[in-house]
Order: sequence, then C-alpha cells, then structure tokens
Amino acid sequence: MDAAENAAMTLAKMTQQAGDVFPNYLAFTKEISQYGPIDHKMQELIHVACSMMSQCEMCISLHIQGAASHGASKEEIMQAAMLAIAMGGSPKMMYMKYVFEEVEDLFD
Repeated sequence: MDAAENAAMTLAKMTQQAGDVFPNYLAFTKEISQYGPIDHKMQELIHVACSMMSQCEMCISLHIQGAASHGASKEEIMQAAMLAIAMGGSPKMMYMKYVFEEVEDLFD
C-alpha cells in the first residue's frame, strides 16, 4: 500500500470515528481553497512545500498527486519541494525520497 492509499484509509477512518469534527474540518479546508486569487495548481504546490516542512510522507504523496492533477509539471513540483529544503535545510532534504518516488510514479 502506498502513502496515498494509506492516507485515504486514514481519512476514511476519521470520517467514521470523528463524528462531526472531521467533516467540519474538511468543510473549513474546502472554504479556504475556494477563497482568494490563488489557483488550485498553485495551492497544491504550496501544499507540497508545506508537506515537506511538516515531514509528512502521506501529505507529500497526496499533494504531489493533487498538483499533477491540476496541471503542475514535474519541474514545478520539484521546485516546490526544493523551496522547502531551502527553508528547512538537511532534515527536509531527506524527505525528497518521497518526492522522487511519487514524481517517478506519475511522470516516468
């Protein structure tokens, strides 16, 4: 099972076990994504960088897939990840492993 599948399973369990909390969280994040001038591709690229900063393997996978589905190129995804390294240093560089894996699955 890959990181994205693990994330989907986790989110499904949250939906079942968190009452109204998780659906309300999802509504909140949906509202944020619809607010303002930043298009969905750029939002997903920002999420890629934030996922790297958070060191969340599942988030990296999901947001790379999201960025690609909104038209981001391999090069744009790689730059977003590299910007996180510029801010976070060597510990963030170790998470490039997950970026490389996901990008290879999607683009190669």
